[in-house]
Amino acid sequence: MERRRPERRALFLAEISRTLAESLDFEQTVSSVARLAMPELGAWSIVDLFDDRGEIRRLSIIHPNPAMQSVARELQESYPPQRGDLLGAPRMLDTQQPELVPEVSDTLLVESARDERQLTLLRKLRVDSYMVVPLRARGRLLGALTFIAADDQLRYTPRDLLFAEDLASRVATAMDNARLYREAQTARTEALEALARAAEADRAKADFLAVMSHELHTPLNAIAGFAELLELGVQGPITPQQREAIARIRQAERQLLSVVNDILTFARTEKGRLQMRIKTVDIAEALDQVRFVVEPLLRGNKVEFTLENCDPPLSVLADRDRMQQIIVNLLSNAVKFSPPGSLVKVECNKVGNCAEIKVIDVGAGISDEMLDAIFQPFVQASSGFTRIARGSGLGLAISRDLARLMGGELSVESEKGVGSTFTLSLPLAPSRKAVP
Repeated sequence: MERRRPERRALFLAEISRTLAESLDFEQTVSSVARLAMPELGAWSIVDLFDDRGEIRRLSIIHPNPAMQSVARELQESYPPQRGDLLGAPRMLDTQQPELVPEVSDTLLVESARDERQLTLLRKLRVDSYMVVPLRARGRLLGALTFIAADDQLRYTPRDLLFAEDLASRVATAMDNARLYREAQTARTEALEALARAAEADRAKADFLAVMSHELHTPLNAIAGFAELLELGVQGPITPQQREAIARIRQAERQLLSVVNDILTFARTEKGRLQMRIKTVDIAEALDQVRFVVEPLLRGNKVEFTLENCDPPLSVLADRDRMQQIIVNLLSNAVKFSPPGSLVKVECNKVGNCAEIKVIDVGAGISDEMLDAIFQPFVQASSGFTRIARGSGLGLAISRDLARLMGGELSVESEKGVGSTFTLSLPLAPSRKAVP
Protein backbone atom coordinates (compact mmCIF):
# COMPACT_ATOMS: atom_id res chain seq x y z
CA MET A 1 0.00 0.00 0.00
CA GLU A 2 2.86 2.41 0.89
CA ARG A 3 4.53 1.70 -2.49
CA ARG A 4 1.34 2.72 -4.28
CA ARG A 5 0.84 5.92 -2.29
CA PRO A 6 3.24 8.13 -4.38
CA GLU A 7 1.44 7.05 -7.57
CA ARG A 8 -1.96 7.76 -6.01
CA ARG A 9 -0.84 11.15 -4.78
CA ALA A 10 0.59 12.06 -8.20
CA LEU A 11 -2.78 11.22 -9.78
CA PHE A 12 -4.52 13.22 -7.07
CA LEU A 13 -2.34 16.30 -7.73
CA ALA A 14 -3.01 16.03 -11.48
CA GLU A 15 -6.75 15.92 -10.83
CA ILE A 16 -6.48 18.88 -8.45
CA SER A 17 -4.62 20.87 -11.13
CA ARG A 18 -7.51 20.29 -13.55
CA THR A 19 -9.99 21.39 -10.90
CA LEU A 20 -8.02 24.57 -10.21
CA ALA A 21 -7.74 25.40 -13.93
CA GLU A 22 -11.52 25.26 -14.38
CA SER A 23 -12.41 27.87 -11.76
CA LEU A 24 -11.69 31.56 -11.27
CA ASP A 25 -13.47 31.76 -7.89
CA PHE A 26 -10.32 31.07 -5.90
CA GLU A 27 -11.88 31.27 -2.43
CA GLN A 28 -14.45 28.60 -3.18
CA THR A 29 -11.87 26.55 -5.06
CA VAL A 30 -9.21 26.58 -2.33
CA SER A 31 -11.77 25.43 0.23
CA SER A 32 -12.86 22.66 -2.12
CA VAL A 33 -9.25 21.56 -2.66
CA ALA A 34 -8.65 21.48 1.09
CA ARG A 35 -11.75 19.32 1.47
CA LEU A 36 -10.62 16.97 -1.32
CA ALA A 37 -7.16 16.61 0.24
CA MET A 38 -8.46 15.60 3.67
CA PRO A 39 -9.01 11.86 2.90
CA GLU A 40 -5.55 11.64 1.34
CA LEU A 41 -3.96 13.13 4.47
CA GLY A 42 -6.40 11.69 7.00
CA ALA A 43 -6.93 15.22 8.24
CA TRP A 44 -9.22 18.02 9.05
CA SER A 45 -8.12 21.31 7.53
CA ILE A 46 -8.00 25.06 8.01
CA VAL A 47 -7.69 27.65 5.22
CA ASP A 48 -6.36 31.11 6.11
CA LEU A 49 -5.81 34.07 3.78
CA PHE A 50 -3.44 37.01 4.32
CA ASP A 51 -3.88 40.53 2.99
CA ASP A 52 -1.16 43.03 2.09
CA ARG A 53 -1.17 44.43 5.64
CA GLY A 54 -0.58 41.03 7.23
CA GLU A 55 -4.15 40.70 8.47
CA ILE A 56 -5.43 37.10 8.71
CA ARG A 57 -8.86 36.01 7.49
CA ARG A 58 -9.94 32.47 8.28
CA LEU A 59 -11.73 31.27 5.20
CA SER A 60 -12.85 27.89 6.49
CA ILE A 61 -12.42 25.05 8.98
CA ILE A 62 -13.48 21.67 7.59
CA HIS A 63 -13.73 18.50 9.68
CA PRO A 64 -14.50 15.07 8.17
CA ASN A 65 -16.58 14.12 11.20
CA PRO A 66 -19.97 15.89 11.07
CA ALA A 67 -20.23 15.67 14.87
CA MET A 68 -16.99 17.69 15.14
CA GLN A 69 -17.93 20.29 12.52
CA SER A 70 -20.00 22.30 15.00
CA VAL A 71 -17.02 22.35 17.37
CA ALA A 72 -14.75 23.49 14.51
CA ARG A 73 -17.25 26.21 13.59
CA GLU A 74 -17.35 27.47 17.19
CA LEU A 75 -13.54 27.58 17.23
CA GLN A 76 -13.57 29.62 14.01
CA GLU A 77 -16.22 32.08 15.21
CA SER A 78 -15.05 32.53 18.80
CA TYR A 79 -11.29 32.43 18.29
CA PRO A 80 -10.35 33.93 14.92
CA PRO A 81 -6.60 33.71 14.20
CA GLN A 82 -4.42 36.56 15.32
CA ARG A 83 -0.75 37.36 15.14
CA GLY A 84 1.15 35.83 18.03
CA ASP A 85 -0.75 32.52 18.12
CA LEU A 86 1.61 29.61 18.79
CA LEU A 87 -0.26 27.18 16.53
CA GLY A 88 -1.19 27.34 12.84
CA ALA A 89 -1.07 29.98 10.16
CA PRO A 90 -0.25 33.10 12.29
CA ARG A 91 3.30 31.77 12.80
CA MET A 92 3.69 31.68 9.01
CA LEU A 93 3.63 35.49 8.87
CA ASP A 94 6.85 35.55 10.88
CA THR A 95 8.68 32.44 9.70
CA GLN A 96 7.51 32.39 6.03
CA GLN A 97 8.33 28.65 6.15
CA PRO A 98 6.31 25.42 6.24
CA GLU A 99 5.96 23.85 9.66
CA LEU A 100 5.64 20.20 10.66
CA VAL A 101 4.82 19.12 14.23
CA PRO A 102 4.65 15.31 14.19
CA GLU A 103 3.27 15.15 17.72
CA VAL A 104 1.49 17.90 19.62
CA SER A 105 1.72 17.63 23.38
CA ASP A 106 -1.03 18.71 25.71
CA THR A 107 1.45 21.16 27.20
CA LEU A 108 1.69 22.91 23.82
CA LEU A 109 -2.11 23.10 23.65
CA VAL A 110 -2.23 24.68 27.11
CA GLU A 111 0.40 27.22 26.14
CA SER A 112 -1.37 28.02 22.87
CA ALA A 113 -4.93 28.40 24.17
CA ARG A 114 -6.14 31.91 24.98
CA ASP A 115 -8.53 30.65 27.67
CA GLU A 116 -10.07 27.50 29.08
CA ARG A 117 -12.89 27.47 26.53
CA GLN A 118 -10.48 27.43 23.59
CA LEU A 119 -8.39 24.73 25.26
CA THR A 120 -11.52 22.61 25.66
CA LEU A 121 -12.38 23.03 21.96
CA LEU A 122 -8.84 22.11 20.88
CA ARG A 123 -8.90 18.99 23.03
CA LYS A 124 -12.27 17.96 21.60
CA LEU A 125 -10.96 18.35 18.07
CA ARG A 126 -7.82 16.35 18.98
CA VAL A 127 -4.81 18.27 17.69
CA ASP A 128 -2.28 15.42 17.83
CA SER A 129 -0.17 16.05 14.70
CA TYR A 130 -0.30 18.90 12.24
CA MET A 131 1.49 20.70 9.41
CA VAL A 132 1.13 24.20 7.94
CA VAL A 133 2.22 25.06 4.38
CA PRO A 134 2.33 28.52 2.79
CA LEU A 135 0.26 29.63 -0.18
CA ARG A 136 2.93 31.64 -1.98
CA ALA A 137 2.97 32.93 -5.58
CA ARG A 138 5.60 35.16 -7.22
CA GLY A 139 7.19 35.89 -3.87
CA ARG A 140 3.93 37.01 -2.29
CA LEU A 141 2.45 35.20 0.74
CA LEU A 142 -1.26 34.75 0.03
CA GLY A 143 -2.26 32.49 2.91
CA ALA A 144 -1.71 29.09 4.47
CA LEU A 145 -3.17 25.57 4.52
CA THR A 146 -3.21 23.73 7.85
CA PHE A 147 -3.79 19.98 8.04
CA ILE A 148 -4.44 18.35 11.44
CA ALA A 149 -4.46 14.56 11.80
CA ALA A 150 -7.99 13.29 12.39
CA ASP A 151 -6.79 9.90 13.54
CA ASP A 152 -5.08 9.81 16.93
CA GLN A 153 -2.78 7.09 15.58
CA LEU A 154 -1.65 9.16 12.58
CA ARG A 155 1.59 11.12 12.70
CA TYR A 156 2.68 13.28 9.79
CA THR A 157 6.10 12.76 8.21
CA PRO A 158 8.38 14.89 6.00
CA ARG A 159 6.96 13.01 2.98
CA ASP A 160 3.47 14.22 3.92
CA LEU A 161 4.83 17.75 4.24
CA LEU A 162 6.33 17.60 0.71
CA PHE A 163 2.98 16.45 -0.65
CA ALA A 164 1.18 19.28 1.18
CA GLU A 165 3.72 21.81 -0.15
CA ASP A 166 3.20 20.60 -3.71
CA LEU A 167 -0.54 20.91 -3.27
CA ALA A 168 -0.22 24.41 -1.76
CA SER A 169 2.02 25.55 -4.64
CA ARG A 170 -0.62 24.58 -7.21
CA VAL A 171 -3.37 26.23 -5.19
CA ALA A 172 -1.36 29.46 -4.79
CA THR A 173 -0.69 29.66 -8.54
CA ALA A 174 -4.41 29.26 -9.23
CA MET A 175 -5.19 31.93 -6.62
CA ASP A 176 -2.70 34.32 -8.20
CA ASN A 177 -4.11 33.70 -11.68
CA ALA A 178 -7.62 34.32 -10.40
CA ARG A 179 -6.48 37.54 -8.72
CA LEU A 180 -4.80 38.76 -11.92
CA TYR A 181 -7.92 37.91 -13.92
CA ARG A 182 -10.13 39.75 -11.45
CA GLU A 183 -7.85 42.79 -11.50
CA ALA A 184 -7.81 42.75 -15.31
CA GLN A 185 -11.61 42.56 -15.39
CA THR A 186 -11.85 45.41 -12.89
CA ALA A 187 -9.40 47.51 -14.91
CA ARG A 188 -11.34 46.75 -18.09
CA THR A 189 -14.63 47.73 -16.46
CA GLU A 190 -13.12 50.95 -15.11
CA ALA A 191 -11.62 51.73 -18.53
CA LEU A 192 -14.98 51.18 -20.25
CA GLU A 193 -16.71 53.37 -17.69
CA ALA A 194 -14.08 56.08 -18.19
CA LEU A 195 -14.53 55.85 -21.96
CA ALA A 196 -18.29 56.13 -21.55
CA ARG A 197 -17.89 59.19 -19.34
CA ALA A 198 -15.45 60.72 -21.82
CA ALA A 199 -17.81 60.01 -24.73
CA GLU A 200 -20.69 61.58 -22.82
CA ALA A 201 -18.54 64.62 -22.05
CA ASP A 202 -17.55 64.88 -25.72
CA ARG A 203 -21.20 64.68 -26.76
CA ALA A 204 -22.13 67.37 -24.26
CA LYS A 205 -19.26 69.55 -25.50
CA ALA A 206 -20.23 69.03 -29.13
CA ASP A 207 -23.90 69.77 -28.38
CA PHE A 208 -22.93 72.95 -26.54
CA LEU A 209 -20.67 74.12 -29.37
CA ALA A 210 -23.34 73.40 -31.99
CA VAL A 211 -26.04 75.28 -30.05
CA MET A 212 -23.71 78.18 -29.32
CA SER A 213 -22.70 78.43 -32.98
CA HIS A 214 -26.30 78.46 -34.14
CA GLU A 215 -27.21 81.09 -31.55
CA LEU A 216 -24.32 83.33 -32.63
CA HIS A 217 -25.35 83.26 -36.27
CA THR A 218 -28.47 85.35 -35.62
CA PRO A 219 -26.80 88.43 -34.07
CA LEU A 220 -23.91 88.18 -36.55
CA ASN A 221 -26.33 88.23 -39.47
CA ALA A 222 -28.03 91.25 -37.90
CA ILE A 223 -24.66 93.03 -37.54
CA ALA A 224 -23.84 92.33 -41.18
CA GLY A 225 -27.28 93.45 -42.38
CA PHE A 226 -27.37 96.73 -40.49
CA ALA A 227 -23.76 97.50 -41.43
CA GLU A 228 -24.70 97.03 -45.07
CA LEU A 229 -27.75 99.32 -44.70
CA LEU A 230 -25.56 102.02 -43.13
CA GLU A 231 -22.98 101.62 -45.90
CA LEU A 232 -25.69 102.04 -48.55
CA GLY A 233 -26.85 105.27 -46.89
CA VAL A 234 -30.34 103.97 -46.07
CA GLN A 235 -30.21 105.75 -42.69
CA GLY A 236 -28.83 108.94 -44.21
CA PRO A 237 -25.55 110.20 -45.65
CA ILE A 238 -22.31 108.89 -44.06
CA THR A 239 -18.90 110.49 -43.91
CA PRO A 240 -15.69 108.83 -45.21
CA GLN A 241 -14.62 108.24 -41.62
CA GLN A 242 -17.93 106.51 -40.86
CA ARG A 243 -17.59 104.37 -44.02
CA GLU A 244 -14.15 103.26 -42.86
CA ALA A 245 -15.56 102.35 -39.43
CA ILE A 246 -18.37 100.36 -41.08
CA ALA A 247 -15.81 98.49 -43.19
CA ARG A 248 -13.97 97.51 -40.01
CA ILE A 249 -17.22 96.36 -38.43
CA ARG A 250 -17.94 94.16 -41.45
CA GLN A 251 -14.40 92.77 -41.43
CA ALA A 252 -14.72 91.90 -37.74
CA GLU A 253 -18.12 90.31 -38.43
CA ARG A 254 -16.63 88.13 -41.16
CA GLN A 255 -13.76 87.04 -38.92
CA LEU A 256 -16.13 86.15 -36.11
CA LEU A 257 -18.47 84.35 -38.52
CA SER A 258 -15.51 82.31 -39.76
CA VAL A 259 -14.69 81.28 -36.19
CA VAL A 260 -18.33 80.37 -35.53
CA ASN A 261 -18.47 78.26 -38.69
CA ASP A 262 -15.24 76.50 -37.67
CA ILE A 263 -16.73 75.67 -34.28
CA LEU A 264 -19.92 74.37 -35.89
CA THR A 265 -17.97 72.19 -38.32
CA PHE A 266 -15.79 70.90 -35.49
CA ALA A 267 -18.87 70.03 -33.42
CA ARG A 268 -20.41 68.14 -36.33
CA THR A 269 -17.25 66.13 -36.99
CA GLU A 270 -16.95 65.32 -33.29
CA LYS A 271 -20.50 63.97 -33.27
CA GLY A 272 -20.12 62.15 -36.58
CA ARG A 273 -22.91 64.16 -38.16
CA LEU A 274 -20.95 65.69 -41.01
CA GLN A 275 -22.19 64.40 -44.35
CA MET A 276 -19.71 63.75 -47.17
CA ARG A 277 -20.68 63.87 -50.86
CA ILE A 278 -17.85 61.91 -52.45
CA LYS A 279 -17.44 62.21 -56.22
CA THR A 280 -14.74 62.75 -58.81
CA VAL A 281 -13.13 66.18 -58.41
CA ASP A 282 -10.74 67.71 -60.94
CA ILE A 283 -7.88 69.18 -58.90
CA ALA A 284 -7.01 71.98 -61.34
CA GLU A 285 -10.61 73.16 -61.52
CA ALA A 286 -10.99 73.08 -57.73
CA LEU A 287 -7.74 75.04 -57.25
CA ASP A 288 -8.86 77.73 -59.72
CA GLN A 289 -11.92 78.39 -57.56
CA VAL A 290 -9.79 78.40 -54.43
CA ARG A 291 -7.40 80.92 -55.95
CA PHE A 292 -10.31 83.30 -56.52
CA VAL A 293 -11.27 83.03 -52.82
CA VAL A 294 -7.79 83.72 -51.42
CA GLU A 295 -6.83 86.42 -53.97
CA PRO A 296 -7.81 89.34 -51.66
CA LEU A 297 -5.72 87.87 -48.83
CA LEU A 298 -2.74 87.44 -51.19
CA ARG A 299 -2.96 91.07 -52.30
CA GLY A 300 -3.43 92.35 -48.77
CA ASN A 301 -0.31 90.54 -47.52
CA LYS A 302 1.70 91.20 -50.71
CA VAL A 303 2.37 87.47 -51.22
CA GLU A 304 2.82 85.79 -54.61
CA PHE A 305 1.11 82.50 -55.50
CA THR A 306 1.97 79.78 -58.06
CA LEU A 307 0.55 76.40 -59.12
CA GLU A 308 2.86 73.61 -60.28
CA ASN A 309 2.01 70.26 -61.92
CA CYS A 310 -1.70 70.65 -61.14
CA ASP A 311 -3.00 70.51 -64.71
CA PRO A 312 -5.71 68.01 -65.77
CA PRO A 313 -6.38 65.14 -65.88
CA LEU A 314 -5.39 64.62 -62.19
CA SER A 315 -8.62 63.90 -60.28
CA VAL A 316 -9.46 62.60 -56.82
CA LEU A 317 -12.43 61.07 -55.03
CA ALA A 318 -13.52 63.73 -52.55
CA ASP A 319 -16.21 66.08 -51.36
CA ARG A 320 -15.46 69.16 -53.49
CA ASP A 321 -16.60 71.71 -50.90
CA ARG A 322 -14.70 70.03 -48.04
CA MET A 323 -11.59 69.61 -50.17
CA GLN A 324 -11.65 73.29 -51.10
CA GLN A 325 -12.27 74.20 -47.45
CA ILE A 326 -9.05 72.38 -46.49
CA ILE A 327 -7.00 74.04 -49.25
CA VAL A 328 -8.37 77.51 -48.45
CA ASN A 329 -7.44 76.97 -44.80
CA LEU A 330 -3.91 75.82 -45.71
CA LEU A 331 -3.39 78.72 -48.12
CA SER A 332 -4.74 81.24 -45.60
CA ASN A 333 -2.33 79.97 -42.96
CA ALA A 334 0.57 80.03 -45.43
CA VAL A 335 -0.18 83.62 -46.44
CA LYS A 336 -0.63 84.80 -42.85
CA PHE A 337 2.72 83.37 -41.77
CA SER A 338 4.70 84.41 -44.90
CA PRO A 339 6.67 87.67 -45.06
CA PRO A 340 5.60 90.29 -47.65
CA GLY A 341 7.12 89.70 -51.08
CA SER A 342 7.54 85.93 -50.52
CA LEU A 343 6.09 83.09 -52.59
CA VAL A 344 3.47 80.48 -51.65
CA LYS A 345 3.48 77.43 -53.93
CA VAL A 346 0.92 74.70 -54.53
CA GLU A 347 2.28 71.49 -56.06
CA CYS A 348 0.34 68.44 -57.21
CA ASN A 349 1.81 64.94 -57.53
CA LYS A 350 0.58 61.44 -58.10
CA VAL A 351 1.94 59.04 -55.46
CA GLY A 352 0.74 55.45 -55.76
CA ASN A 353 -3.05 55.40 -55.55
CA CYS A 354 -3.22 58.92 -54.15
CA ALA A 355 -2.82 62.48 -55.28
CA GLU A 356 -0.84 64.84 -53.06
CA ILE A 357 -1.57 68.56 -52.95
CA LYS A 358 1.30 70.39 -51.24
CA VAL A 359 1.05 73.94 -49.91
CA ILE A 360 4.57 75.31 -49.44
CA ASP A 361 5.55 78.55 -47.74
CA VAL A 362 8.78 80.19 -46.60
CA GLY A 363 7.31 81.61 -43.42
CA ALA A 364 8.20 81.30 -39.74
CA GLY A 365 8.03 77.50 -39.67
CA ILE A 366 6.94 75.28 -36.81
CA SER A 367 9.08 73.90 -34.00
CA ASP A 368 9.48 70.12 -33.72
CA GLU A 369 7.54 69.92 -30.46
CA MET A 370 4.53 71.64 -32.06
CA LEU A 371 4.33 69.55 -35.25
CA ASP A 372 1.80 67.08 -33.81
CA ALA A 373 0.13 69.53 -31.45
CA ILE A 374 -1.01 71.92 -34.20
CA PHE A 375 -3.56 69.34 -35.35
CA GLN A 376 -5.19 69.33 -31.92
CA PRO A 377 -8.29 71.51 -31.36
CA PHE A 378 -7.67 75.07 -30.12
CA VAL A 379 -3.87 74.79 -30.51
CA GLN A 380 -1.85 77.30 -32.50
CA ALA A 381 1.80 77.31 -33.46
CA SER A 382 2.18 80.83 -32.09
CA SER A 383 0.40 82.16 -29.02
CA GLY A 384 0.47 84.87 -26.42
CA PHE A 385 1.82 88.36 -27.15
CA THR A 386 3.97 87.07 -30.03
CA ARG A 387 1.10 85.74 -32.11
CA ILE A 388 1.30 86.97 -35.68
CA ALA A 389 -2.00 85.56 -36.92
CA ARG A 390 -5.49 85.40 -35.51
CA GLY A 391 -7.76 82.36 -35.47
CA SER A 392 -9.69 79.89 -33.34
CA GLY A 393 -7.04 77.18 -33.45
CA LEU A 394 -9.58 74.83 -35.06
CA GLY A 395 -8.64 75.14 -38.73
CA LEU A 396 -5.98 72.44 -38.90
CA ALA A 397 -7.86 70.09 -36.57
CA ILE A 398 -10.94 70.37 -38.78
CA SER A 399 -8.88 70.02 -41.95
CA ARG A 400 -7.27 66.78 -40.81
CA ASP A 401 -10.64 65.37 -39.71
CA LEU A 402 -12.16 66.27 -43.08
CA ALA A 403 -9.24 64.71 -44.95
CA ARG A 404 -9.61 61.47 -43.03
CA LEU A 405 -13.37 61.41 -43.53
CA MET A 406 -12.65 61.47 -47.28
CA GLY A 407 -10.21 58.57 -46.98
CA GLY A 408 -7.14 60.79 -47.10
CA GLU A 409 -4.63 62.38 -44.76
CA LEU A 410 -3.18 65.76 -43.88
CA SER A 411 0.46 65.98 -42.75
CA VAL A 412 3.15 68.61 -42.29
CA GLU A 413 6.90 69.01 -42.62
CA SER A 414 8.47 72.15 -41.24
CA GLU A 415 11.68 73.76 -40.07
CA LYS A 416 11.74 76.68 -37.70
CA GLY A 417 12.67 79.88 -39.53
CA VAL A 418 12.66 78.15 -42.96
CA GLY A 419 9.03 77.39 -43.77
CA SER A 420 6.40 74.67 -43.85
CA THR A 421 4.94 72.16 -46.30
CA PHE A 422 1.43 70.88 -45.67
CA THR A 423 0.44 67.83 -47.72
CA LEU A 424 -3.18 66.89 -48.42
CA SER A 425 -3.36 63.31 -49.67
CA LEU A 426 -6.58 62.06 -51.29
CA PRO A 427 -7.44 58.82 -53.15
CA LEU A 428 -7.19 59.03 -56.93
CA ALA A 429 -10.39 58.81 -58.94
CA PRO A 430 -10.57 55.89 -61.40
CA SER A 431 -9.72 56.90 -64.96
CA ARG A 432 -12.59 57.33 -67.38
CA LYS A 433 -11.25 54.49 -69.52
CA ALA A 434 -11.59 52.12 -66.57
CA VAL A 435 -15.29 52.94 -66.17
CA PRO A 436 -17.46 50.45 -68.16
